[in-house]
Amino acid sequence: MAESFLRYTDLTAAIQLAKSRGMTNAQIVYALSANLPYAEAMSVARRAAPLLDLKVSEFLRLRRNR
Repeated sequence: MAESFLRYTDLTAAIQLAKSRGMTNAQIVYALSANLPYAEAMSVARRAAPLLDLKVSEFLRLRRNR
């Protein structure tokens, strides 16, 4: 369900909104990738990491450390 939601969400706007609300990168990563299988999380990471000024590997590390 989360992936279908993200598919139709303007990721840039969602990240900007989260940052304006004071969320950290770790909180944003968790919100975007929680409960997703690895393959889907990797897809989200490829799209969202550049918007968070992160490398994909850093995105996945933050996801794993949560």
